[in-house]
Amino acid sequence: MINKYAYGLMFAVLTVSFACGQQVEKENNRRPRAGAGLTHANWIANRIASKEFLEKVGIQGEQAAKLKTSMEAIDKQSAKLNEQIKIAAGQQAQIAKKVLAEPGANVGEIMAIIEKIGKMRTEQAKLATQRLVVIRDNLTAEQREKASALLSEEQKKWREDKGKAAKNNRPDAPKGW
Repeated sequence: MINKYAYGLMFAVLTVSFACGQQVEKENNRRPRAGAGLTHANWIANRIASKEFLEKVGIQGEQAAKLKTSMEAIDKQSAKLNEQIKIAAGQQAQIAKKVLAEPGANVGEIMAIIEKIGKMRTEQAKLATQRLVVIRDNLTAEQREKASALLSEEQKKWREDKGKAAKNNRPDAPKGW
């Protein structure tokens, strides 16, 4: 009886370990710049930081420099977290191999790493929110309104283009269905 449950637990740990490691690898491969995740807050921050967008919204000079400096500080923290998560995920995968190979092996160490990674992901979410706060604090109400309108327009266009691409990639339905 115990062996059946132990193997079930080990299977669950391996699955979680593998998924976490794969998630970190996928996220690192998709990031357009260090510290930029795929969350909505990060997409907004990345877009607002572009030279083209700054010009469209009327952000320049000292205001643009302050915005850039604040974002770079957050990006530096985020990049450090990304690296720490990558290292922890590697450790987690190594320990998972041991846990799965040795019936009755202690899972405390792997559970501690999972908790550590969870805390770092929480810090990433906080940094994403800090990016939005930096934007809020460095743009005037008029600039925020203009930025919001531009972002909404770009997001709508992106969704339309994505929908068209998905539709074009689908094969036609079989005749007679």
